[in-house]
Amino acid sequence: MTEKEKFAQDWIKTLMSNMDRQLDEGTRIRLMELSGRACARQGAVNTAKACKGDLDKFLAAMKKWVGGNNVRRDGNKIHLVYSKCLCPLVQSGTEKLSDTYCNCSREWVKEMYETVLGKPVDVQLTESIKRGGKACRFIVRI
Repeated sequence: MTEKEKFAQDWIKTLMSNMDRQLDEGTRIRLMELSGRACARQGAVNTAKACKGDLDKFLAAMKKWVGGNNVRRDGNKIHLVYSKCLCPLVQSGTEKLSDTYCNCSREWVKEMYETVLGKPVDVQLTESIKRGGKACRFIVRI
């Protein structure tokens, strides 16, 4: 890791620590949700837009990103697993971050699926690498 990357990792860890100490839980979560949606809109959402109305096409794209066995549809639920942290800001950094941080990824997933489906979805993060888990696991209810 370069000195610049180390600085960025430490800065994010400090930011999250300060947010956890200074802001109520609802505000912290909302800030990270807004960040997650903004992150998706900076490029990845173009894939979702190209699949608008075609969930199967989008699931095929997701399988290319995270591996074929890591995306599974079960009726109105989609099980999504990341075997590594996909956030470019923290993926190679500190192993554990504030629980607040991963609300960003949850909302990124939500933005993507809502763009494809054109309707609200519910996304639950059941496990996170940056929270100490072995993978990032999401359940998307469509």
